[in-house]
Amino acid sequence: MRELFKRLSTINKIGLIGALIGFLAGMAVIIIARPVAGLVITAFSTILVLFCFWFFFGKEVRRSKILRRGEEAEATILEVRSTGMTINMVYPQIELLLEDHPRDGEPYQVKTKCLIDQADIPRYQPGNVIAVTIDPKNRKRVAVGARTAQV
Repeated sequence: MRELFKRLSTINKIGLIGALIGFLAGMAVIIIARPVAGLVITAFSTILVLFCFWFFFGKEVRRSKILRRGEEAEATILEVRSTGMTINMVYPQIELLLEDHPRDGEPYQVKTKCLIDQADIPRYQPGNVIAVTIDPKNRKRVAVGARTAQV
């Protein structure tokens, strides 16, 4: 979570902090005006905000956790498929079928999705070898990239 916040621009950090302050102030006013209804509304709103946060940022939080605690390895790209999703018209999401080559064990196949920069498309072609980080608790979960590559 901390890594996600660090990667935000200053404007995004200010906006996020402003939204949090506005949310808390609004909930305080509702609780003061109608204590019982205010607590119900605050509880429902908090649950809704947490759900939305997890829906939009949960994958990135899990990816950061894998990169922080996982085992670095190499993987051979077997297939590349576009998911049809693009972020900011620059970062297409792709689905990769990989053959992971862990340091301690037999190679195995795994599917994963990742966002890439359009300039990096030539690197993500079948037959190419890329760095991955494997979740130590579930080897079927991988994050494209290595700890050393993170800023």
